[in-house]
Amino acid sequence: IPGVTTYTGSGRIDGQILNQFCISEHEGVLRIATTVGQWNRWWMEDPEPMSSSIVTLVRGVNPETDQQVLLEYGRLDGIAEDERIWTARFVEDRAYLVTFEQIDPLWTIDLSDPATPTILGELEVPGVSTYIHPLHDGMLLTIGMGPAGEDGLGLDWSSTRLSTFNISDVTQPAVADTLMLSPVNDPEDNRWTWSYSEAKYEHKAFQYWGPKEMLAVPLSTYRYIESHDEDVGYHWSYEYISKAIIVNVDEATGSMSIHGEVNHSSLLNDEERNHWWGGNENIRRTIFMGDYIYAISGAGITAHHLDTMELSDVVMFEVEY
Repeated sequence: IPGVTTYTGSGRIDGQILNQFCISEHEGVLRIATTVGQWNRWWMEDPEPMSSSIVTLVRGVNPETDQQVLLEYGRLDGIAEDERIWTARFVEDRAYLVTFEQIDPLWTIDLSDPATPTILGELEVPGVSTYIHPLHDGMLLTIGMGPAGEDGLGLDWSSTRLSTFNISDVTQPAVADTLMLSPVNDPEDNRWTWSYSEAKYEHKAFQYWGPKEMLAVPLSTYRYIESHDEDVGYHWSYEYISKAIIVNVDEATGSMSIHGEVNHSSLLNDEERNHWWGGNENIRRTIFMGDYIYAISGAGITAHHLDTMELSDVVMFEVEY
């Protein structure tokens, strides 16, 4: 019945589910990606080792109570021992997982027979992906973090990395391209704090527009500025950088390049609005609409033309001090 939700049963599986992308329904089968064990429990003498699984469930009847329940239909255990799932994506009869401890493996999994999920391929690359966006059957686009050092181990939490993966042969996934993004021209300049992108943790901030093969990624950072006034002496203030980087993505080859940027920094650093923004300096959302991109931050809304990236209009929000 339209507009009516009916309870049909429940089931139980072991482990933790990371987010909504770890759960999917396809042709009446519920597929779940889960991790069991203890992660980063450094204070425990013998923490339960981590391992990930794909579990499939179907509706059935409990023979003891005659109630509708979700019954386990199939499972694939032992994925990435001692690692946990950082992101997952189900696409029809395929699953893509990224797990991580020191090196980031991308797993391609066959779910065409949901009773016997099967690993098809694995690719190990430095760093980690935190969100997977399917471009088409043969290409994935991801966002995440690069490695912390030249040895490829650990994570650089200040970095934002885009990657494309060629999965036209799902048994041999391959990196098509990578692109490192920064809100400043010199990311090695240690006067800036670590950069931040909400798109690494919130898929609503990851704005991909297929018709133009463009992606918008918000990035921000700030630094302390020391100044001297004869009346009050030395004092500190903040300088903010808040941008959305527009990236061209070739869906056929996976190659990426920077198209331009939307910059809200001047809205934040206006002398008449000398304000501590407390996190509201970030460009939170972007919208592609026709030939324009609209960006929304705590400071205001801007509209830029995509061909020239020139500012078309701006609305500044009132700031309460």
